[in-house]
Amino acid sequence: METRPLSFFAEACEGELHRVHPGTPIHRVTTDSRGANPGDLFIALKGERFDGHDFLDSAGRQGIACAVVARDQLFRVPVNMPVMVVKDPRSAYALLAARYRKEFKIPVVCVAGSNGKTTTKELLASILSTTFKTARSEASFNNYVGVPASLLKLEGTHQAAVFEAGTNHPGELTPLVNLIQPRIGVITSIGREHLEFFGDLAGVAAEEGSLAEHLPPAQEGGVLVLNGECPFAQHMALRTSAQVIKVGFSPSNDWFAEIESMDWSGTVFRVHSPDPAWNGSWRIALPGRHSVPNTLLGLAVSQQLGVEPNAARDGLASFRPAKQRLDARMIGGVRILDDTYNANADSVVAALQTLHDLPCPGRRVAVLGDMAELGTQTVSAHREIGRTAVRLGIDAIFAVGSQGHEIVVGAASDRARTHRNPADASDALLAYVRPGDSVLVKASRSSHLEEVVHALASGLTGHGVEKPRAQSEFGGYLPGSRAVLNPNNFGSERTAALLA
Repeated sequence: METRPLSFFAEACEGELHRVHPGTPIHRVTTDSRGANPGDLFIALKGERFDGHDFLDSAGRQGIACAVVARDQLFRVPVNMPVMVVKDPRSAYALLAARYRKEFKIPVVCVAGSNGKTTTKELLASILSTTFKTARSEASFNNYVGVPASLLKLEGTHQAAVFEAGTNHPGELTPLVNLIQPRIGVITSIGREHLEFFGDLAGVAAEEGSLAEHLPPAQEGGVLVLNGECPFAQHMALRTSAQVIKVGFSPSNDWFAEIESMDWSGTVFRVHSPDPAWNGSWRIALPGRHSVPNTLLGLAVSQQLGVEPNAARDGLASFRPAKQRLDARMIGGVRILDDTYNANADSVVAALQTLHDLPCPGRRVAVLGDMAELGTQTVSAHREIGRTAVRLGIDAIFAVGSQGHEIVVGAASDRARTHRNPADASDALLAYVRPGDSVLVKASRSSHLEEVVHALASGLTGHGVEKPRAQSEFGGYLPGSRAVLNPNNFGSERTAALLA
């Protein structure tokens, strides 16, 4: 962040200053008292599990320049602490970030959508960085705390920026888009996310599509780039006065692609676009058919901003996916596809398709956990992914968590077994897998299936705690052993007893 006087932020959010000079320089805005530094403006945010007002003493000891506090919490402010008093620190945070954002006249891209936001943001930033000094959201900073934090990292040397905006409830996206003030909007997909709050796919489209309404008109450089094959694409295109660019696999899109090859290291595809310089073969270091439309989104935006194709190729070559997002690795001869960051029915189906499509000399194994916030579609969605796994020929399905039973019901196959928690699933998985197998691990974050990935990695490398290999009456080994069970017996009553 570039230094601004305290009065700059106070005026932005109509804050009242006490015991501090308006000209005090602010070098950084923070919401975390643990990392506060001298010269910081500390925002005492109140969340579901914390209240920044509880940490005013700690922030004061760190030497902050001023604290932004709620008027009704003034009684908690330490004596002599410099403060800016506001009605609501959360609203004040957004207002001062929005004011700071207006200082920068650079092209800004906002990425929204049900699936693939962070991956698309990262690959686009990687491309743009070859040509411009580019600011980007950190990790998945896409909510009412993350977006202001990202905006406040802008500096005068930046020439472009890519920010991510997320939503869980109706009406959350528009305020974030208004903070970001993008010239270019990207909608990655419309999928069955947070149905507990959006109701159905139309509700998701209504929310994610609100980005389209807040872009500048085409004559002012506004551009909307979206996946032309996702539901409601045409409806969302009609909601904007910006130029619309559609991408996908169908030739009816402005940019479309054909997959040429795919392996665990990435996907090669042929691009067809309105600009001949961008046509030809491209490669993205992500496995899976569904990674191609997201890459096309990034290429189309980059072309609009004047990036040269060769630079874009360099940017894609240096791109690496974020952790827990189709993160492929080989451990102990077993391929692991870690996609545990989050999940909904559409992203799980896409991940299962990827597991099916990738080369595998052994067996394909899916460890599937609960998908959160699906409301009335919870049961049907979990049964659907069980059916999909069987239809795609997945050899073994480890269903974990409270909805594991529904996954197994949907599978209607002895290939599927339930496990109470990640620890139980890990023991059974380690007893089952062998070199040559490929394992997908996928669920919502609340399922904590990253624990399965860690256990699998530890067990396969021999760094875990060795458990006694108790031989069963069937001649195999009980869960917890690293000995390999007979793969041909996975669906049998014998192995069912071992893996139960």
